[in-house]
Amino acid sequence: MRAIAALIKREFLEHRGAFVYAPIVLLVIVAVAVLFALMIDDGTLEPPPWPLPNGVEIYRVGIAGAFLAWSVYLLIGLFFYYADAFSADRRNNALLFWKSMPQSDLKVLTSKALSGITIFLAAIFCFALLTAILAYPVLLMVSARHPFIPAPGPIEAFDSLMQMGLVGAVYLTLLSLWYAPGLAWVAGLSTLFRRWSIPLAFLIPGTVVLLEYLNSLRGVERGQPIAEFLAMRFDGFPVEDTATAILLGQIDGGPLSIIGLMLAEIDWLHMALGLVFTAAVVYLASEYRRRRIEA
Repeated sequence: MRAIAALIKREFLEHRGAFVYAPIVLLVIVAVAVLFALMIDDGTLEPPPWPLPNGVEIYRVGIAGAFLAWSVYLLIGLFFYYADAFSADRRNNALLFWKSMPQSDLKVLTSKALSGITIFLAAIFCFALLTAILAYPVLLMVSARHPFIPAPGPIEAFDSLMQMGLVGAVYLTLLSLWYAPGLAWVAGLSTLFRRWSIPLAFLIPGTVVLLEYLNSLRGVERGQPIAEFLAMRFDGFPVEDTATAILLGQIDGGPLSIIGLMLAEIDWLHMALGLVFTAAVVYLASEYRRRRIEA
């Protein structure tokens, strides 16, 4: 376990630009844009004709939006990370060093696979939580300038932050595990084709889906199983509408009930099969690297 932890730390140090420095820059840009918008606000905003949610509900929806936005960044970042991670040390001649270490190729690639759902996920979670924290003083300033927009008190805001932080942590974890097969797919391709893995990750399944569609036009009664499977995977666990209703108080339960909602919406059989596929890709990639790639 110490070796795996050290290897994961190595991955973090080598890729902190994408998962630490770039998010910092992005957060600063957003903060400056928000502050600029507040500075030029002339205070003439008119209240909408419909009643607004209370301050707690507005803040909870804002936190949910922050986690949703950072989850998109996480998936994009992980996609490009895995498209390169399994072959990066071949490009910079580090393979000789790692093959000289008493660590197997399976352990090295396992550490790369685990990095996405451990240290990188934790880094993005921290930025999402920081965004949620910074959103509170912004809401206070908006509320001070426009009294019809309510803001929660400090205790209510802290309680909302804790509950929504737990919901966000579960959401990011489940999201990473659900899309793990797709990330493993591009990682496995990178072992064989290096940087060509990015276009091939889309070209190969796209070609298969196209062939299924052409067969359906010919009247071949075989359905489109690959297309349907990919559509189901990309749908994930759509609970946005119900979760929004819970956050706005339209459905009883409170923010923590969203966790149960997400767990109930997941197809656990496909989740397990996807993780088995992910583990198989990592193993096969390590065997290819051990047997066919010389240092």
